Amino acid sequence: MPQKSEVVKSRVSPDSKARFEAVAAEHGLTPSEFLRQLVETVSGGAEVPSSKPSQARREGKLTVRLEASVRAQIEREAKGQGVPPSTWAARILTARALSAPQPVQGERRHIRWGFRQLRGAATNLNQIAAAMNRGVFTGSNYAPTRNELQELRNSVASLRDLLRQYAAGRLKFQLGDDLTHE
Repeated sequence: MPQKSEVVKSRVSPDSKARFEAVAAEHGLTPSEFLRQLVETVSGGAEVPSSKPSQARREGKLTVRLEASVRAQIEREAKGQGVPPSTWAARILTARALSAPQPVQGERRHIRWGFRQLRGAATNLNQIAAAMNRGVFTGSNYAPTRNELQELRNSVASLRDLLRQYAAGRLKFQLGDDLTHE
């Protein structure tokens, strides 16, 4: 039997713990023994890597020397983006190499949120159009006109274009094509 020296922990509600202990008792096992069997059953066929994976997310490291003024500008921009200067420099270089915007984590979250909101609005618009085409509206006597529906579609398309322009602007900024100096 393999040596048992590692510990697996998890926080659960009191109800979940009581149910788990009851199921373990039904099988004639202690909660620890039951959990050990569950872990072995679930992970038994999984491959274990021969060594720990690298903590580094990137495959390579590049070291550059910069003039103090250039480094200061990168540090200001990085601070404005809420990331370390090395991350910001990597984003700029990656944007240049891939010709694609490289938003930082906070920006990615906002961009995804914007597109999710647009997708939801577009879905709602399609549902309204389908209801209009069937002549069915519930809960109200008001039905939007085709012109109002078209205005809503145009608004969604306009917002989608604004998000795309934002992403394109990030690329221009990261490539240095659209820099405005403070």
